[in-house]
Amino acid sequence: MASVRVDDFELFYDERGTGTPLVFLHGLGSSSRDWKFQFEHFSKHYRCVAFDLPGSGQSKDLKHPQGPFTVVGFARAISGAMKQLGLAPAHVVGLSMGGMTSLQLALDAPEVVRSLTVVNAGASVIARTFKERLLLGVRAAVTRTMGPRGVARLVAPRLFPGADQAELRNTFIQQMADNEPRAYVASSRALMGWSVEERVSELRLPVLFVAADQDYTPVEMKQTLARRIAGAQVVIIPNSHHAVPVECPEAFNAVLEAALSKFAVA
Repeated sequence: MASVRVDDFELFYDERGTGTPLVFLHGLGSSSRDWKFQFEHFSKHYRCVAFDLPGSGQSKDLKHPQGPFTVVGFARAISGAMKQLGLAPAHVVGLSMGGMTSLQLALDAPEVVRSLTVVNAGASVIARTFKERLLLGVRAAVTRTMGPRGVARLVAPRLFPGADQAELRNTFIQQMADNEPRAYVASSRALMGWSVEERVSELRLPVLFVAADQDYTPVEMKQTLARRIAGAQVVIIPNSHHAVPVECPEAFNAVLEAALSKFAVA
């Protein structure tokens, strides 16, 4: 992996291929390793770059290694890195926390984003009902007490429930356990209360929402969000869960490839 310095952040990234830049942003507790199957497919025609977000993988906040972090800060760091590396404007693909970061990025630095593909993510993490407050409270408590390895053991069966997915579950647990516990907690806290709900209608670029039909964030939420963005579309991948680029790489790659082809002529 290579790295780039942006303000107080040292961001590590993987890169492969040449051509139009295609940037990948991972989910909470993960890293650039999430995009292995996409690199193999898209690096034949694109300059693929996958970043470790601050506090994840090998990337660090050199002044505050354990945070606090913010989604705004994540987006600012990625924007600076993209400019330094000559990636702007790029097609940007973000999963979960990476999807939230990509939305923030497109709103705060639209000059670096050619198109946006948001995978299993929405535009806010705000508890609006008692049930939602309870769920977020439980999530925060589990994160603090169990740490990344414990959370991974709890979450892995939901991400990869199939009897034939044991290897995916084990790999996910091992990779998530590599997180520094306090940085992982800080990354999780960065999402709490975050919102760009009031700004999404400002987007003036091609936007695709990819939704797993069995994700724990409702498909209807992505469809409602897409209706607020001019020209945005939603594609649902059947029989898939939250980590759909890893779980169903062929189906996901086909959806993304078709979208990129349309974006190229938009």
